[in-house]
Amino acid sequence: MNSKELHYVVTIAEERSITNAANKLFVSQSTLSHSLAKLEERLGIPLFDRSTIPLKPTLAGELFVNTANKIFQLDRELQQQIQDVANFKHGSFTIGVTHLAERSYLPLVLPRFYKKYPGISIILKVAGLNQLETMLLKNMVDFAIIIPLDNPSIEYKPIFTMNVLIAMPLSHPLAKKHSQTGSNYPEIDLTELKNEDFILLPQGRKLRETILTACKAAGFSPKISLEVSNLDTAHALVAEGYGVTFIMDIITRNDPKKDKIAYFKIKNTRIQQTFCLGYLKKKYLPKAIDEFLYPQDIQV
Repeated sequence: MNSKELHYVVTIAEERSITNAANKLFVSQSTLSHSLAKLEERLGIPLFDRSTIPLKPTLAGELFVNTANKIFQLDRELQQQIQDVANFKHGSFTIGVTHLAERSYLPLVLPRFYKKYPGISIILKVAGLNQLETMLLKNMVDFAIIIPLDNPSIEYKPIFTMNVLIAMPLSHPLAKKHSQTGSNYPEIDLTELKNEDFILLPQGRKLRETILTACKAAGFSPKISLEVSNLDTAHALVAEGYGVTFIMDIITRNDPKKDKIAYFKIKNTRIQQTFCLGYLKKKYLPKAIDEFLYPQDIQV
């Protein structure tokens, strides 16, 4: 089998549709179907269950896709090592990032990166933490900017630490009670929020569990009125006058909603989360990745 066949099968598995995969690969549906049929004939086993919609890989198909991704990863690593020898004049790599990192972190480092490495192209894949962890383990990304999930197969290199703030509408009585003057955020006791409607991330998210633990230590269980998939949504809802939430202080950097939201530090409690560079252990990383490890101008 050749690299084209590997790409064909992996793309079909990702798209779960011959039609969608053909469009993505810029080939005709008949060409892709014929190529897949010939490959399956040579292997003597089907790679996809065609009785289901969308298409689902068979056990053999899953083995094929996983191995193909490993081959792609080895190929990328070989190219990266060669590119380092050639002073990294040309090349590309794939980065997985959270929505928060895409919005708040990448704008701080990418301009500097491209100034130093103008010939390098970056492919971004934006997803949630659990999805990014899966992408790392399946070699679908070269590395990811994530909050650690403590997976023993992944190496984590700290980049910078964010403080967690409380965010509420500026019209909220507590916002009026606590002055919002100066550059430093005023402090508020968590117990003052025990009757508030909270907007939190879904179960299984690390920040949510940390917040629940802090509330429990303060003597109450928060009233969760809404669960959202990302902090940007929570931030936008608070700006429109609904609920109380917890966000990273980096979100307040150049915040267009700052005239609608009051931000507070948590009194006598410091909740922090650290962005890390995550990659598979023993994985080769090119020198250019160092640009992502030392952000010089992250100030909130």
